[in-house]
Amino acid sequence: MKAWEIFYKEIRYGVLVKSADKILLAVSGGPDSVCMLHMFWRLCKKMNVEIVVANFDHGLRKESKKESEIVQCLSENLKVKFIAEKLGVKKYAKDNNVSIETAGRNLRYEHLLNIAKENKCNKIATAHNANDNAETVLMWLLRGSGNFSGIPSSRKSGKNIEIIRPLLPVKRKDIEVYVKGQKLPDGQKLPFCIDKSNFSNEYTRNKIRHTLIPSFEKINPMVIEHIFSLSRIQSREDAFLHEISERFLKKCVKTSKNKILLDLTMFLRYNEAIRYRVLKLILPDKKYSLQINLIMEKILNSDKPIYRISSDWIFKMTRDKAIFEKVAIFGKNAMLKYPVTGG
Repeated sequence: MKAWEIFYKEIRYGVLVKSADKILLAVSGGPDSVCMLHMFWRLCKKMNVEIVVANFDHGLRKESKKESEIVQCLSENLKVKFIAEKLGVKKYAKDNNVSIETAGRNLRYEHLLNIAKENKCNKIATAHNANDNAETVLMWLLRGSGNFSGIPSSRKSGKNIEIIRPLLPVKRKDIEVYVKGQKLPDGQKLPFCIDKSNFSNEYTRNKIRHTLIPSFEKINPMVIEHIFSLSRIQSREDAFLHEISERFLKKCVKTSKNKILLDLTMFLRYNEAIRYRVLKLILPDKKYSLQINLIMEKILNSDKPIYRISSDWIFKMTRDKAIFEKVAIFGKNAMLKYPVTGG
């Protein structure tokens, strides 16, 4: 199935877009987002929807200005409103002690939400595709998150704004074929940019993209589709189990600003899968499967010593309670006497 047919099916059957929607498109200038913009331009001829384009200069590469100009020209050619903003990614990363990757993502979504509100858009569309989803699933697997649900096709963000990803079922190579085969109203080919940083193995995602996935595709050329199918199944099951777990959580957990109390008498009556999910929901830091399994093991073994689960939180037990407590209550220096969980 070609890229447009997959996109249109996802839009119609996935109910991602409805009549009278006003959608803000995040367009970087790469093939994925250019493909998304052109498809939404076509969609506007079939449905009563309005689109706006947002482009961000992260200030990390000298090519960013040229890329923004390309997106602006493309938007003007398609007669779509264009908005460009600069993001102080390096400063944000330094001020918040996070990676450049995380800083860029946080700032993008923050600014997208602001632009959406200012322009009365009820939805934001990003150009994540099936390869992005596979990379995310594998990255979470390697980090031990215990989650294979991948990138959600839609999610709520703030009041009355939904983030949608209509290209999620489409493979990257099909997107590239689409972009190279389409033309603008004036007959020119669709312009797009290639971010050279995507070829660097400095980032974990790129290592997965350039080493793991090609190796898997040699074993099974359908690996991207199979991972997407797995993530859709997992996502549906997650939603069902999450609802049940939240219901049980209310019966066995009491939360305050600096303390989380887990009633073990009630908790240990639950199914093992629900216990795991309840712990994941209440764990204040580092929600990795290894961490959750270690805490579960200590609960089952009635392990009484106090353990450090992060720089900010400790875990301890009484006869009928598991307690997560913030370090500030004890003082940072007192943490040195507590072993790390599992240590």
